Amino acid sequence: MRLLTLEFKRVISRPITYIVLLGLPIIFILLGTAFFNSFGTDSLKIGVYSEDKSPLSKFTVGVVMSLFHGGTIQYVGPDYVEKLKNGELNAVVIIPSDFTTSLFSARQTEIRYVPSPVDTQLSAAAYLVFKKLFEDLNGGPFFNPKVLQQMYTSSSVPAPKLVTDKEVSFSQVFAPSLILLITMFAGMLIGAASVASDKERGLFLYYSIGKIKPYHYYLAKLTTTFLISFVAGLVSYFVFLINGFSISVIVILTVILSNALFHTALGITISSFSQNTMSSNLIAAILGVLLLFSSGSLMPVSSLPELGKKILNFVPIYKSVYLLRMAQLFSIKDDFKVLITKNLFLSIVGASIFVALSIVCIKKEFSPKKS
Repeated sequence: MRLLTLEFKRVISRPITYIVLLGLPIIFILLGTAFFNSFGTDSLKIGVYSEDKSPLSKFTVGVVMSLFHGGTIQYVGPDYVEKLKNGELNAVVIIPSDFTTSLFSARQTEIRYVPSPVDTQLSAAAYLVFKKLFEDLNGGPFFNPKVLQQMYTSSSVPAPKLVTDKEVSFSQVFAPSLILLITMFAGMLIGAASVASDKERGLFLYYSIGKIKPYHYYLAKLTTTFLISFVAGLVSYFVFLINGFSISVIVILTVILSNALFHTALGITISSFSQNTMSSNLIAAILGVLLLFSSGSLMPVSSLPELGKKILNFVPIYKSVYLLRMAQLFSIKDDFKVLITKNLFLSIVGASIFVALSIVCIKKEFSPKKS
């Protein structure tokens, strides 16, 4: 307990701790917001599913669909949800059953927009484009059946209103990614400097003389770094929470906890095998960048080859971001609970392996050196 208290005091006294707890979430959120406002894509895949089976609907929707000759927009069947979940489609536009009737009666209709949890940033971009397009077409001739079939006499027909199944604010589309990336970098940055710093200072000799056990030493390092990583994730979550981000508290706490545990253990392992803080920080930075790109936050995952997608399924940061996006965009069901349990199990197993490797390395440092 004294060792744990001492480790807390050492960590709290470092300026880097407060940068990780407060500065890192703010920097990531600002950069994420800027990135959200500036990204673009040329590989959108939008599905159209029509619940209106009337002949007039086929004609009306067919005329609109005929304007698109590429592969951006395509008809889809009732299995569109699975295509959204696995990333085959970035979003699906659902034509309601009363679409044609409302159109020919000059009533405003609603077209539902369902985004994908994979590459959600692309779904957000498409949503903003569609929404602005419909607003600009409102009251114009584009949705006037008289133009389409010359059988309607009203001079003003309102364009459909684009809505989502859940109240999703696309200004919060990066929230899952940023929360977990902050958690990841906090654990790896603090963890990567922990053991290597003691090596540089020659503190292991004093720990050996003081008869401190390697297990107690490691537990103190793991506990303090894990708490900092976990708190950094919570701080970023609360920042988004006060700005309208909505998700199950149990889900977010579980995912943040599992990520904090995994990446803390990974960071300490890097530190345990490094001889100085320079090398440990360098390795952690390189690995952190690789994990950043594999998280699905910056690069489209759906365009990767099948082997790449299979590898990502074993990367906790990617699976965690995906799960939070699933919870953000879809209703939580039994299959989601199975997925989050598997992800928690994967994180615990990975962390356990890193813990074992670190303890083996630390025991060598505690062992008397041969002269």
